[in-house]
Amino acid sequence: MLACLVWCAPVRSVEQVEVAVEGLDERLERNVRALLTIVQTESVNDPHRIRIAHERAPDEIRKALEPFGFYRPKIDASLTRDGARWRGLYRIDPGDPIKLDEVDIRLAGEGIGLPEFKRLISAFPLKRGDVLEHTRYEKGKETFSEVAAEFGFFDARFTRAEILVYLADYRSEIHLHFDTGKRYRFGAISFSETPLKPGLLERFVNFSPDEPFRAATLVTLQKNLLDSSYFSKADVLSHPEQNDAEGVPVSVDLTMQPKTRYQAGAGYGTDTGPRVTLGYRNRYLNRHGHSVYANLRLSLIQTELDALYAIPLKRPEKDQLGFGARIGTQNTLAGTADIARIGVVRSTGRWGLREVLSLDLQRERFNVGEGPQTAVLLIPGVAYTWLESDDVLNPDRGARIDLIGNGAWQDLLSDVSFFKLRLNAKGIYSLGERNRLIARAQVGYIATDEFGKLPLTQRFYAGGDKSVRGYRLNEISARNADGDRIGGRYLTFGSFEYERTLFGSWGVAAFYDIGRAANDFDEPFSHGVGLGARWRSPIGPVRLDFAVPLSSSKDSFQVHLILGPDL
Repeated sequence: MLACLVWCAPVRSVEQVEVAVEGLDERLERNVRALLTIVQTESVNDPHRIRIAHERAPDEIRKALEPFGFYRPKIDASLTRDGARWRGLYRIDPGDPIKLDEVDIRLAGEGIGLPEFKRLISAFPLKRGDVLEHTRYEKGKETFSEVAAEFGFFDARFTRAEILVYLADYRSEIHLHFDTGKRYRFGAISFSETPLKPGLLERFVNFSPDEPFRAATLVTLQKNLLDSSYFSKADVLSHPEQNDAEGVPVSVDLTMQPKTRYQAGAGYGTDTGPRVTLGYRNRYLNRHGHSVYANLRLSLIQTELDALYAIPLKRPEKDQLGFGARIGTQNTLAGTADIARIGVVRSTGRWGLREVLSLDLQRERFNVGEGPQTAVLLIPGVAYTWLESDDVLNPDRGARIDLIGNGAWQDLLSDVSFFKLRLNAKGIYSLGERNRLIARAQVGYIATDEFGKLPLTQRFYAGGDKSVRGYRLNEISARNADGDRIGGRYLTFGSFEYERTLFGSWGVAAFYDIGRAANDFDEPFSHGVGLGARWRSPIGPVRLDFAVPLSSSKDSFQVHLILGPDL
């Protein structure tokens, strides 16, 4: 008996519903379908639900069209059935959109004179005579609350915010009355416990107590803290709910970077052979935030060890005083050099640029084919860098310009007088999601009456993975009567590269380089072309280039492996 009840129970067939909407553009139809209940019942087993959904459809269609300003649509709705298949057809004439007869926006409170609030009124997205579109109204309304929060008007509110629609004469009105209330001010700031002295943390603070509140100021503070390299995380929070006579308290929760960092890298180039890089960094040697850097670079043609002791100054995220030392050797096609250098460097931000002032005492023993020489130089220098990029490691668009000048005076602890100026520029421009154009340029000039006494490291050469690819490091140079590469007074370099992403983080590139290091303007340029592989790794781009020289060269091709940021 039980089995009969189970097996003999009637089975309802699944009803299929097809919904057709005619007479609307894509935007309106999409919104209508989103609100139609009958669209959600396209596969049910209850015909009664389908009929109820169809009866609701005209009201739902009107509701879907009103946000776009259509308040008098004509709707022809029909529902037909063929067995278990249903078809709902809705022919819609949206009619004319309703227009605004009045846009009434008023301000009150302390913020009435703030230019940012005044601009909201003039820039409100709806004007008298416009079609009443609810999304534009809501967007314009929302900006008042956003500006209030940005500038510390935490008690701001709308005393009137309404849309009036008069169907009889088919017109509409907007009334927005906004009371900003009082403007809050910054109060005391507190930091979480860190190994650094409170006085150093306070030097990051970019506002004064009782200064008018601005949310962007706190965003800048957070950026400054993260840019300092001390912190891996910085949560900067305001607490308007705790506002008192001293203002709005601000709290900063800091997470420290690891104190020490070790780096190791390896590479290969046909001009340098195997390359090894080792690095050590102590981010905060003591509570004052002093730091130490050391790097060792080894290859068959170059060895270099440098160290820097850095002290944060008034603005720790920008201002730094460093004491450095460097020793190294070079053995390239240009000649040999043994370099020892000590110096002091001060870096800061100025005029939207990175400014670096330096003073180095350098002793260099060198030979560029004209016999061994030794030069001692006291070299003051200045460098300015402008950088703009949408991503630090792998930019799709960005540019960098470096202007570098240095020199020495024979009457001031130097064996030769000279002035050297160099301009470097690089730009990256994306064409769509997969294509990038990369352009580089360098120009340089050396003014001196005793070029033959100038050390090898202060002369201009070209060639290598950061210059004209397809040539060895320092291979491109002016020559003397014996054919020795003596370097040039003038540097000119240009490069154009097209890069194409194939899949994921992998891509290919084609490039053309041109350059020279010359003592006369009629000396020829050297040209190089090639193809490369590209990998956007998590730690930055990796570039493998196969380059061919188009001018006379010691080799028929060069392989360059380059790691590091694009800008």
